[in-house]
Amino acid sequence: MRELAQQSGRAEFAERLDMALHGLCQPLTVLQCRLAMGELIGEPDAMLEAIREALKECVRLNQTVGTMRTMLQQVNADTKDERIG
Repeated sequence: MRELAQQSGRAEFAERLDMALHGLCQPLTVLQCRLAMGELIGEPDAMLEAIREALKECVRLNQTVGTMRTMLQQVNADTKDERIG
């Protein structure tokens, strides 16, 4: 029974991790596109706008990484509890 619970917990973690990684891919793609567009246009206003939008995406990336870090800490704490218990 305990092994089944652990497998279920791992599956849930894998699903949450997959969602978080997807959450990283989206802002990375937007970031890359925004910067490429600013570079292509080459005008100061276009570059400034690309930088502003890229900075917004960096905030999203940091939030997603923070979520992933929290998830990992929870898994580590659960694993530690299982070893103790």
